[in-house]
Amino acid sequence: MNFAAIFQYAPNLVSGALVTLRITLVAAALGLVIGLGLALARLARVRLLSWIAYAYIELFRTTPPLVQIVWFYFVVPVLTGHELSSFQAAALALGLNEAAFLAEIMRAGIQGVSTTQRDAARVLGLTTFDTYRFVILPQAFRIILPPAATTLMLLVKTTALASAIGTLELMRVGQLVTTATFRPIEVLTTVALAYFLLTYPIAIGARALERSFRVGQG
Repeated sequence: MNFAAIFQYAPNLVSGALVTLRITLVAAALGLVIGLGLALARLARVRLLSWIAYAYIELFRTTPPLVQIVWFYFVVPVLTGHELSSFQAAALALGLNEAAFLAEIMRAGIQGVSTTQRDAARVLGLTTFDTYRFVILPQAFRIILPPAATTLMLLVKTTALASAIGTLELMRVGQLVTTATFRPIEVLTTVALAYFLLTYPIAIGARALERSFRVGQG
């Protein structure tokens, strides 16, 4: 293998990795905010609200992310009259997809907190909002952290699907470099290493947080 042949394309690959990171950050932020709202809606006593959240979650969990990305890129502009860039379509589709998975993770985490905690908060006179903010969510976060970190790592890798609509993220740039150099083994090996460098810090960070929680509990 001759990795020197693709050295001149290193800036392009770095640029692609940065686009991958940007898509991940936007999608993760959307997924976190919308996912929390969906989780609370699923737990709400209003049946209609809970059913709408359930329908959303199942729709996005049971359809392929690639289909969602392509749908947002080609169909949403037709329905709304507003064009979406490939970056916007990919980030929006993956964010809404991420929200569906995070919603179920958060719901399970919230339900994992003992009901006695809610009762104690009610006795202390805390509002529902303060109960979630100061009592339930901090404890649920410890339960949520491991699966949420895994989901975030999967999100980083799923951004490669954005190459289907021409987004110049890491995988798409790798495809273009492969075409230019005729060195698929070297290029794809480099791309795989880049994905590892993007995802492994998430695993390290999650483990560090878990250890800090254990120390705090001790």
